[in-house]
This record gives sequence, structure tokens and C-alpha cells, in this order.
Amino acid sequence: MGIIRVPDIIVPAGQVALILIDARTGKIKGIDYQKNMVVTAGKNSMADALRGTTANNKGIITYCAMGTDDTAPAESDTDLGAALGRKLISVRSADGNVATFETFFTTSEVNGTLKEAGLFGDDATSAADSGTLFCKAAIDRVKSSNDTLSAVWTVTIG
Repeated sequence: MGIIRVPDIIVPAGQVALILIDARTGKIKGIDYQKNMVVTAGKNSMADALRGTTANNKGIITYCAMGTDDTAPAESDTDLGAALGRKLISVRSADGNVATFETFFTTSEVNGTLKEAGLFGDDATSAADSGTLFCKAAIDRVKSSNDTLSAVWTVTIG
């Protein structure tokens, strides 16, 4: 007999807030909120962590990435379509069943027309295509070298 699959009872979900700030004036130029998709690879990694798998830092989210591909996120995604850059998450926190991941991009990082964002873990590094994609969001934000960008992700389990 094979494994019986039941519908998700605990459904992870989240959103990303993108805060664009003019680096010269310090004024907020815009705040966008986008729902994100917790992709299958991320769910599998979380399940591995729950089972006690510790190889490859299972279940640990470490990097935030931005990209330029405008293809809609799909549960089967394993990477961004056109990665522009990624950075180590600056601040992590948890409150009950909500985990928050904050990343600050300087004026010299991820400049361009940003169309996608993702959270990566499981031995992810600063190199594109490394680690496991946990969450992906479709975004629409232009960032220039005059701007800084804060990405604040919240992931709710349940």
C-alpha cells in the first residue's frame, strides 16, 4: 500500500512588504504588499525538518533574492526565473506561528525592474541557484541606485 495523501491541514502562507526609500532624503517612496506562495520544495524542506532531518540545514531560511522575470509563481518553482541578486537575511523573528524575515538592500544592490522575490534556505549561499526556494512572490517595483529597499517577509504556519 502506498502513502495516502490528504489535503493540507496546516497551510503555510505569507506576504512580503517592499519598502523603497530615497537614500538622499530618507523619505519612503512606496510600500507594496504582495502575497507570496510557499512552494512545494519549501513545504518538503519544512516536513524534513519536522521529521528531524538536519542535513543541509533543513528548514532554515537564510537568503532573500530579487529577480526580473514576470512569470507568475507556481507551486512547482524551484528558483527565480531571472535572479538579479540575493542577500543574507538581516533580521529574523517569530511571534507564535508567524516567522518574519527582513533583508535590507543598499543603493548598489538589486537595481532594476524587480518582478519577483524569493526566500531561500537549506545551505543556500550568495550564489544564484543555490539552496531551496521556500517562498516566491510576484512583485512590481523599480529600484535605482538612489534607493534602498527593505523586504519584510512574514510566513504564517496554520
